[in-house]
Amino acid sequence: MNRLILIGLVLCSYNVRCQTIVSSVQEALELAHRSNPELRNAQQNRQAQEQQRRATRAPLLPQARFFTNFDYNYALPVQLVPAEFLGGQPGEFRSLRFGLPYVLASGVEVTVPVINRPARADQGITEQNLRITDNQMLVLQDEISTQTARLYHATLLTRSAISLTQKNLSAADTLTQIARDRLDKGIIEPLEYNRIRAVQLTTADVLYQNELAYVRNLNQLKLLLGLAPSDSLMLSEDLANRPAGGPVPASDLPRLERPQVTLEQSRVELSKRQLNRERLQRWPTLSAYGRFTEQAQRNAFNFLSTNQPWYQIGVAGLQFNWPIYSGGLRTSNITRARLQLKAAETALAYERNKQQTDNEDIRNTYNQAIRSLDLNRQNYELSRQNVQIALIKYRSGLFAYDQYLNVFNEALTAQNRYLNNLSNVFINQTILQIRNGQ
Repeated sequence: MNRLILIGLVLCSYNVRCQTIVSSVQEALELAHRSNPELRNAQQNRQAQEQQRRATRAPLLPQARFFTNFDYNYALPVQLVPAEFLGGQPGEFRSLRFGLPYVLASGVEVTVPVINRPARADQGITEQNLRITDNQMLVLQDEISTQTARLYHATLLTRSAISLTQKNLSAADTLTQIARDRLDKGIIEPLEYNRIRAVQLTTADVLYQNELAYVRNLNQLKLLLGLAPSDSLMLSEDLANRPAGGPVPASDLPRLERPQVTLEQSRVELSKRQLNRERLQRWPTLSAYGRFTEQAQRNAFNFLSTNQPWYQIGVAGLQFNWPIYSGGLRTSNITRARLQLKAAETALAYERNKQQTDNEDIRNTYNQAIRSLDLNRQNYELSRQNVQIALIKYRSGLFAYDQYLNVFNEALTAQNRYLNNLSNVFINQTILQIRNGQ
């Protein structure tokens, strides 16, 4: 018995842990920003790209290396010299061999960059690339916020549609039962009963479609919120109880730069830095270096012998490099960077116009929905009352079926228009709030 109680407590705690209750669209947005898998993955990628800073800083820091070389000179250089210098006869020559066949060298080399303007420009390019990554994350966050707002309200819309369709199906069931009784009594013809029955079946099918749409919207919303399909997500808000607000004037359009525009601006800046970097390739570089080497030359492979000496070589100096001609490569790179800058500036201008047009379209859609919302709500209430009155009249025989059907169809149209308009109001209102940073 105690074991069963323990299992029950574990299951209850698991259900509570996996159930998520969202009471407003702002809570849904906060949860998406915190738990969305794409955003979390983008944050991890940003941390990985942070290491690029160290990679571009390395060429400006001292470099040290240990090296060892083993050479086998299978054909040594030979020089002919007059024999008289070596005690021979004048006019004769003797061959001298330079070097020994086996050479082993090891040493340490340190290089310190003194002047390297292209490498310093690479640091600025890396910083700009990291800014682009940050802006891309803001664009992704904006897109996920917009998707979350749309799916959140779409889920509430389909849930309300299910409730309304259930009421319609209940009325269709009542009407079918009345028609069945009248058919049995011979008051109506089978044709009228079949038409009523067809409306009942159609309404039931619409209910099933709304339930499917609700499940799909809810599952897509779970994905955006970082929840598993098996987790429970409950939306406790009722759109009908949320205040709609008023129209938004043109002066209240989002003043903040859209992340998409900021991203294009950062790409323009990157293109400028890349163009400047290609121009700096014409500048000389200066490095200081020091090298210490110990070398052994042997006529046989006996480097472990302590009887023969090792020779030390030490050198320190400056290395000056000034590229003069590179086969036209630098000119080609500068031209390409200049063209990329023009393309980035064109993309920025287009994106700015696109976002302004989109903001204006959302504002106009929201204002139109606000103006129509009260009218649609009144129309919906009147149509709902008309269906009840028509059903009473049909039951009492004062209305023919065609008259009731006309009223019923008008009610369906009013319901759909009201739900769609209600959803448009709050979707666009939320998007405007997101873009205003609220």
